[in-house]
Amino acid sequence: MSQLYFPSLEAGQANGDGPASTSELQGALCGVLCMDSQANRATWFKTLFEDIHPDEDELLDLMALFDQTIQALNSLDFDFQLDLPDDNAPISSRITAMSDWGQGLVYGLGVSGLTEDTELSADCQEYIADVVKIGQISDSDLEENDDEDTNFEELTEYLRMGLFLLYGELQPMKPEDNDQLEH
Repeated sequence: MSQLYFPSLEAGQANGDGPASTSELQGALCGVLCMDSQANRATWFKTLFEDIHPDEDELLDLMALFDQTIQALNSLDFDFQLDLPDDNAPISSRITAMSDWGQGLVYGLGVSGLTEDTELSADCQEYIADVVKIGQISDSDLEENDDEDTNFEELTEYLRMGLFLLYGELQPMKPEDNDQLEH
């Protein structure tokens, strides 16, 4: 996925809470889409920010992010990829972005209506608890060793596949949806 740039989301520009990085923004969008199958591609970000006024280019990028994400989440090939730095980036920046993504997912789920009363399978409850823990990882928690890349890849895959589980449970595909995908 391409790295999107949103000047209006930079620190000091956006008022109130909301995602501050593209990884966190994508995670938050995933949370919104898990909870709201009718999210509007042109206004979905207003769920996340109290006061945001994207310019025309940013709005196009936000709609493109929405389109790419919803298409990937509904893909029968499970081709969704977390918006994280490339493999050649320092492991600390990749882990920070993964942590941001997790924080974004939890934030998006929360602002979209997920509560402790929302009925979820034990697997989805465990996944959300794990995402909360992953969202709390900081680069000061890291020890430099050769296993970090392997651990990072495993966590990334866990986040990715767990998202499909959560999305599938909260937004189950109806038989008529499957017919539309084939045509």
